[in-house]
Amino acid sequence: MRMNEEMEKLGKEIIGSYDVRVESIKQLKKETEETLKNFQEVHQKMSLDQREYLSKYKDNLEGEVKETLKGFRLSLEKMGSDLRNDLADGVEKRKEEVSKTLEDTQKMMNEVKNSRIQMSKELRENLTTDAERRKEEVSKTLGDFKVSHLQMSKELKENLSKFNQEIKDEVSSMLSDFHSTQDKVRAELQKASLSWQQTASILQEKRSGVKPIPRVLEKKTVKEALPKKAKISEELSDKKQALRLIDGHPEGIKLTEIGAQLGKDWRWYIPIVKKLMEENKIRKEENLYYPVI
Repeated sequence: MRMNEEMEKLGKEIIGSYDVRVESIKQLKKETEETLKNFQEVHQKMSLDQREYLSKYKDNLEGEVKETLKGFRLSLEKMGSDLRNDLADGVEKRKEEVSKTLEDTQKMMNEVKNSRIQMSKELRENLTTDAERRKEEVSKTLGDFKVSHLQMSKELKENLSKFNQEIKDEVSSMLSDFHSTQDKVRAELQKASLSWQQTASILQEKRSGVKPIPRVLEKKTVKEALPKKAKISEELSDKKQALRLIDGHPEGIKLTEIGAQLGKDWRWYIPIVKKLMEENKIRKEENLYYPVI
């Protein structure tokens, strides 16, 4: 029963609140319509005021523009008249100045022509004198150069001969040191081999209890030398490699670069490039070697 009463009470409250809401909506609608009506009236009044203001502003602006154009036209006509007068005066002045300038120019040209004739005569005389003096100086310089060239060529040949001899002595000394060191190493190896064989013999005796028969070690002296054919073949190989390398550098190549690229000291190739120059297969300019094309 209690629940039924509560439901009836809730229904009455909903119905009562509905009527209140409907009344509120009607009142809100009425206020909105009045507000829109007022806004429309204000908008129409403002539009009329703006049209009236724009019409007055347009009339005032047209009057101001007409007055401005009239004043501008009058000032332009006055300015044109002044400019025409100034231009006429300026033209007359410029005519006088140009006429005077032409006279001065003609006078100057005549003076330049006379001075040029005089200068040309002096220049020809000076050139003749200078040419004779230059011929004598060049002849003397060429003579001095020829003498110094011969002297330099002689000194270069002497220095090259001395340098070749020094290279040969140095190579001979290096080969001698190499053979001496090689003999020492062989002797040490032979001693080490003999010691090792003695150690092996002692170990064998201790293992088996039988004293082995000692073997007589033959001392061998091996002298390794490069056969003549192999040496000639190596020289030919170095010669071909050097010629091929120089042919591949038409811009020129230094002797130190040849040694660096072929993996040997550059002094090794001195006699080789000399022989190639004698065979007219390469040429030398300063310190560069070029292929003969």
